[in-house]
Amino acid sequence: MNYAKAGVFFFVLWLIQTTLLWRVWPFGAAPHLLLCATVCFAYLFNSNFAFVYAIVFGLLLDLQVQYLFGVSALLLVLCCIPAWLLSYSFNPERALPCVIAALIATLINVFGLWGIYSLFGAPASIFVSIRMLPELLISQAALCLVLHIVFVRIIIRDRRDRRYMGGIV
Repeated sequence: MNYAKAGVFFFVLWLIQTTLLWRVWPFGAAPHLLLCATVCFAYLFNSNFAFVYAIVFGLLLDLQVQYLFGVSALLLVLCCIPAWLLSYSFNPERALPCVIAALIATLINVFGLWGIYSLFGAPASIFVSIRMLPELLISQAALCLVLHIVFVRIIIRDRRDRRYMGGIV
């Protein structure tokens, strides 16, 4: 996959997340598009570009919607680590480890935001975070599955990016 195209894809996801998604999502907790995209990207491509995109678009997200600057960038990088570690143990074309990494990343993100905000004195309640957690986990798992299928189709279409050259995959 061309990393410039991935950057454009992340930019489009950032635009959708900051402008449109929170207003038109019909259910309670809207999925975190950038979180799922960085986790899927770290799991499938196993490169440092996932961490670069997590920092850049986390800072852009902080400029747009967060109370403190740098929190989303830090948490997106921390959320990429489980997917990056799982990519060494499992075949990247399998969806279940990617979904599990996205669920772990969602828990890191929710409780990390609560912890950092409560540390710096922002009004954050753990009960609000726990109340919206089940529907957030369901929406994150579904979104991660869709993004994984899209990214795998890109990998299969472009044979140069495939990690397993030859043999049975």
